Amino acid sequence: MSHGVCDFCCRNSFGATAPPFIDYLKEILRRYPDGGQILKELIQNADDAGAKKVVFIHDEKNYGHESILTRKFGKYQGPALYAYNDAKFTPVDWKGIQDTGRSVKLKDPNKVGRFGIGFYSVYHITDVPWILSSDRLAMQDPQEDLFGEGCGGFQWTLADNEDQENVKKFKDQFKPFEDILQHISQKKWTEVVLEDQHFDGTLFRFPLRDDISEISDNVYNSDKVAELFDSFIADAELCPLFLKSVNSVSLIHIKADGSVKVMLEVTCSEKVVLESSDESIIRSSTSFKEITVTSEDHKETKNWLLTTCCMKEGNVPKLDSLAEKLCFLPQVDLAFLCGQNRDSIDSRLSCFLPLPNNESNKTGLPLYVNACFGLTDNRRHIKWQEEDQKHDEGAMWNELLVKEVLPQAYLRILKDAIELSKDSVLSLSSVYGLWPDITHTEHKEKWHAVAQDVLQCLFREDITVLCLAADEKRFVRPSEAVLPCDSSTSPEISAVIQSTLISCGVNLVKIPEWVERAIEKAYPHPETLKRVTPTFIRTILKTNLQNVPKEDKISLLEYVLSDGTYEELQGLPLLPLSDGTFRSFTNKEEDVAFIDSNAFPRSLLPGCKNLFIPHDLSTTCQTHLKTLATRGRHVVLCIMHLNK
Repeated sequence: MSHGVCDFCCRNSFGATAPPFIDYLKEILRRYPDGGQILKELIQNADDAGAKKVVFIHDEKNYGHESILTRKFGKYQGPALYAYNDAKFTPVDWKGIQDTGRSVKLKDPNKVGRFGIGFYSVYHITDVPWILSSDRLAMQDPQEDLFGEGCGGFQWTLADNEDQENVKKFKDQFKPFEDILQHISQKKWTEVVLEDQHFDGTLFRFPLRDDISEISDNVYNSDKVAELFDSFIADAELCPLFLKSVNSVSLIHIKADGSVKVMLEVTCSEKVVLESSDESIIRSSTSFKEITVTSEDHKETKNWLLTTCCMKEGNVPKLDSLAEKLCFLPQVDLAFLCGQNRDSIDSRLSCFLPLPNNESNKTGLPLYVNACFGLTDNRRHIKWQEEDQKHDEGAMWNELLVKEVLPQAYLRILKDAIELSKDSVLSLSSVYGLWPDITHTEHKEKWHAVAQDVLQCLFREDITVLCLAADEKRFVRPSEAVLPCDSSTSPEISAVIQSTLISCGVNLVKIPEWVERAIEKAYPHPETLKRVTPTFIRTILKTNLQNVPKEDKISLLEYVLSDGTYEELQGLPLLPLSDGTFRSFTNKEEDVAFIDSNAFPRSLLPGCKNLFIPHDLSTTCQTHLKTLATRGRHVVLCIMHLNK
């Protein structure tokens, strides 16, 4: 009976079938772009393995064909790209790299290179990738050409006697590994294979595709590798920012004549300076990362402020459930380049390594944003809950990260920056440089909302975020601060106002224009804030003019006259006379002062020259005082031709 059912099933079988691996591979290459992203995938895998060092080598040398496994291997003895890292394969890694499209990292949220198909992007470059690591040397042959149909690759075990004999016998075959080992380790090939029978690291060899193959028609010559390196170099200084382990990446070029050139080396060191308290809803740490980029003729070091924040379980239930389901970490990292010119900010998103430099990945924020984002299949864009993917869990996850975790991380880096500034570890310009400029985000709906959320959270907490002009190490709450005069005031008068208010003990703060805009747009009750205005200055100066120099008094006079609210001048000792003294603006006859004109010069009253206003007052001041004299209500100012 059972046999009959089986026959029936075979005759009428129906169901989905898996495509041949080579078709699957072509689809991966279609989705995964050629270019620097390939190197990033390899760095991600190295970082997952705990590697500290990664080296890419472009070797243009050709190797012998005499002692090779079969004649077919000869076409792979030419130029190649190598990728080395100082971590070794585990048995799980060896299994994972053979499991088509099934990453062994999917259930580990701490792994960056969780997208198992990412490694296969190397087939843009090669048809036959080789791997030397731990106790094995292996190669993959998806076309099943080198060893025949049904054999998609081969591996040698370094401790196996027969495999060792083959390694010794086919010297030309393994000569490329022998030469490259000289550049990346202190050991020789024979020492690794025959004596140690173990390689304490991982070395990939990707022979360049020199002709169209069944896998791809993308022929890869030396010029293409140069382009590959150039596209990586454009992002090289950003690559170590958010990695957990890798702190050194190098690019090396070996010419056909054997000469070696180190094209680029990126190194990174980190020092944690602040960590969050246990009471917080997030776990966070803030550190400095120093990244040095060295090329043949240039060396540059940049200092980054980096904050990492992970939402603790139990605060956002939906985030918790998605984190468990997707095996993602509810963590956001922010990196700020200290000392940067805000006009040159071009920060963008990262998913552990920088995403492509296209408009959709630029935020308009002054810092780089990194998270375990849900990405599109080709890892070039972040998913959002748009019409066609409202219920996509990766898109939902991204929305929650940006809404719930990112503002917390932003607040943390701002608060920590202030503390570091107080300790003279960070400059004030960097503290204010962290503030989002809403004019840079207004055309980016998603990130404009983030900027507003951050600012509203910041002001809602009413913490000490504004620096006193009198002391860059003292910060006050916005509700305690006096905001500076607007940008229409001349720099000279603004400087006098600042020094005067500082001497009066006023909480005048020093803020750039984008912080001023943030306060105007996001502070809950901007009308309650104190600002430097002519009215404010008139009030302050009525009792605080004892030690103000004459020149500064003239500048202050011009400012307090500027709004034309002359009735508030009453009692203010800022009316200048030609003898260098000042009177108060009053309506008493004994406080009279004169203004002359071309028709009636002060020489007509030789005994009263000291009662005239100075002749070198600015035109603006003179115009206001003449207007004031014509009103004659609150002060006694006489224009001679009007009192003829």
